[in-house]
Amino acid sequence: MKVRKILNIAIITICVFCITSSCVRYDADPFTGKILPRVSGYTSGVTNDWIYFNLRTGQIFNENHPNEDITEGEQYDRLDWDLAFCGYHMRTNSGTSGCGKGGAVDLEYGNYDKWTSLSQLSANSNWVTDTDSDVYVTYSQSDWSHYLVTHNMDLNDNPWFDPNSGPQRKLTSANKLLDNCILLSGPPMSYDPSYHVYVVRTADGERYFKLMIVSWYNTNSEIDGDGGQMSYYIDELKKQ
Repeated sequence: MKVRKILNIAIITICVFCITSSCVRYDADPFTGKILPRVSGYTSGVTNDWIYFNLRTGQIFNENHPNEDITEGEQYDRLDWDLAFCGYHMRTNSGTSGCGKGGAVDLEYGNYDKWTSLSQLSANSNWVTDTDSDVYVTYSQSDWSHYLVTHNMDLNDNPWFDPNSGPQRKLTSANKLLDNCILLSGPPMSYDPSYHVYVVRTADGERYFKLMIVSWYNTNSEIDGDGGQMSYYIDELKKQ
């Protein structure tokens, strides 16, 4: 009887150990990338609500709220930013968005860690600069109301949201290639990362950063509402 009792205790101990070990073994690794400091875009009340990043220094503009440091249009003559986010849309300091030598190239779907050096890029890479004729952003409701007033249009005839076509939108200056970082589907709306690796060239044309969007959501939050505070990886490619 005593031997059986000892065996039962041993079996229970082993089972508890196995269960505990299993829990530890399958814990997910912590996210080591970047997360946008806030949700940007029309939900803030500002249509062209852009968060600007200087990849060379780590400085962030409009980090806490829209137009905090740079208002729409002011970014063009500045060389102290390299990449900007408005919702899932992005800008580089190039073309119609800025006077810099920026741009982006698509390295296709693949292993983010594979790309470490600038020498891995093809000399014939197709660098895409920003345009103001390809990317649409969603109007904020307040900006749409202001648009209707200034154009003597009736809100009942021109609602902000149309069940057939969705919310009102307008063209903006952005990088059409980087719009492919997120794939849209729905309704209901779904924002899924393409898991492509992109390279962003800085405003001075001297440095290059690889970029991959991994989630429309803040990966450190258990509950993230409607998303928009994107999680991503970004690292500089070495010059060798």
